[in-house]
Amino acid sequence: MEFVDIDIAVPWGQLSCRWYGNRQVRPLLAVHGLLDNLGTFARLLPLLPQHLGVLCVDQPGHGRSSPYPDGMQYSLEDWVSVIRRVVLHFKWKRVSLMGHSLGSVVCNLYAALHPRDHVDMLIAIDMLKIRLKSNEYYIEALVKSVERMLRPPRAVQLFTAEQLQKMRWPTAPLVSEADAQDLLDRCLLPAAQESNKFYLSRDFRPSHITVYTIEDNITLELYKRIKKVPYLVIKADGSNFLNDENIPVIDILRANNPNFEYHLAKGSHHAHIENPEQLAAWIVPFINKYRPSSRWEDPGHTTTCKL
Repeated sequence: MEFVDIDIAVPWGQLSCRWYGNRQVRPLLAVHGLLDNLGTFARLLPLLPQHLGVLCVDQPGHGRSSPYPDGMQYSLEDWVSVIRRVVLHFKWKRVSLMGHSLGSVVCNLYAALHPRDHVDMLIAIDMLKIRLKSNEYYIEALVKSVERMLRPPRAVQLFTAEQLQKMRWPTAPLVSEADAQDLLDRCLLPAAQESNKFYLSRDFRPSHITVYTIEDNITLELYKRIKKVPYLVIKADGSNFLNDENIPVIDILRANNPNFEYHLAKGSHHAHIENPEQLAAWIVPFINKYRPSSRWEDPGHTTTCKL
């Protein structure tokens, strides 16, 4: 697909975005998962309706977006603010969202925290909420997170082109080497000190992100705020990120959104990379129904972004 790369200035550097397809109308904003990058959507996007572009964003410290300064901590709330920064940058009145994994959680929180008519469509791929674990687990995770964030940065590891071709993506171990290339390419930079070698630019600190689970009663109250938003949920049958624990959330979303859909895909947590055609079979009619080409000229759906 044709695309244009866009950098959005932020206080710590830049947010790196890639806008695929049509740029004459407000796009679908796509948010990747933890330790991935916008390359996660590369195999899915060419299968989506061509009248609607897709703007993918690298979260801070991922892909080609600037990492936080040394000593700073990453958090879930920061990811939500990234969506807001993008919306304000382009002066959108509304936003259409698609997220994978933690990106879905972030999209849900954004929708819950903003006025009902601001988010006009939401697609969540294989995650809805942070999984509940014991209090002891979160206390120990917090201790480790603080200590790990104070450690010196890891030494840069260099790779040859041959090594990279055989590399699997760490957060997607079931994705083939070939299918992992879009994720690798997004954070691949040539090494200045050694010709013909490369390094991965991603920041490893987000692996220690402070993801406290919000108490279940608060989570349910947040999701009750997402009303009358066309909502598509896709679960991967080989993944446990959407389990029985999510049933109360799904019940709330289904009750509050008459245009709610739920589908079960075959594959791992990264089913959108392994078999994008399968997911496109549900996402395409969903987009065509709620953001059809006939609405291009609706003032609420157009944009005058300067690219």
